[in-house]
Amino acid sequence: MRLESKVALITGAASGIGEATAELFAAEGASVVVSDINEDAARDVVQRIQDAGGEATLIAGSVADRAAVERIVGGTVERYGRIDILVNSAGVTRRHAPENADFDEQWEFVMGVNMKGTMLMCRFASDEMKKTGGGAIVNLASVYGLVGRPASLGDGFDPYTQSKGGVVQLTREMGVTMAKDGIRTNCLCPGFVHTNLTTGLTGDPETLAKLEALHPMGRLGESHEIAKAALFLASDDASFITGAVLSVDGGYAAQ
Repeated sequence: MRLESKVALITGAASGIGEATAELFAAEGASVVVSDINEDAARDVVQRIQDAGGEATLIAGSVADRAAVERIVGGTVERYGRIDILVNSAGVTRRHAPENADFDEQWEFVMGVNMKGTMLMCRFASDEMKKTGGGAIVNLASVYGLVGRPASLGDGFDPYTQSKGGVVQLTREMGVTMAKDGIRTNCLCPGFVHTNLTTGLTGDPETLAKLEALHPMGRLGESHEIAKAALFLASDDASFITGAVLSVDGGYAAQ
């Protein structure tokens, strides 16, 4: 097993890519902390992992809240004694902002989770990794952290794309500055993937067809495909990789 005896903290683990990653990492031998703001759904993930013979525990909270992040990281160390792997999968779009939120409120909501939340988790988890000789961080960005969104899909002021560009740069900076501490920081940039995050788009057949056409492979990705890329970057197989930005996008960014 590729993650035997490792402790992995995964945010956004109640659904989508985070959920698939939590289940895969547990199957590969990691003790997994399932963290999400949706406590009920996260508890279901923990139960499935345990039913399959894996080790998992739930620590719920919002990554946009510094106090919650400190509690999540501290709870992981209290439960398992260390953090070897952090996967930042928690993410939102402006479609998930509170009802009637204006432009500024939508922007702050998305940036708070996607950018600030990723930064906070990296900061406090890396402090713990330094105490035990290092670790691996995998951040989830997006193909739209690398390329511009087509005019047909946005207005140029979408905080989602801006936040994911920030995650890419955060990854590069951490990859450079924390290499000396034995901490590898890398980033995945998925294309469109079938998850709860994209159901508002993929539920419409015409929109789905347009999204599929953006990918040279002619389809959207699946959560388990992104999880397998995260497994590679988190494992010792990627021991000489840091500061890397890996596209897992069916060829989207190569066009």
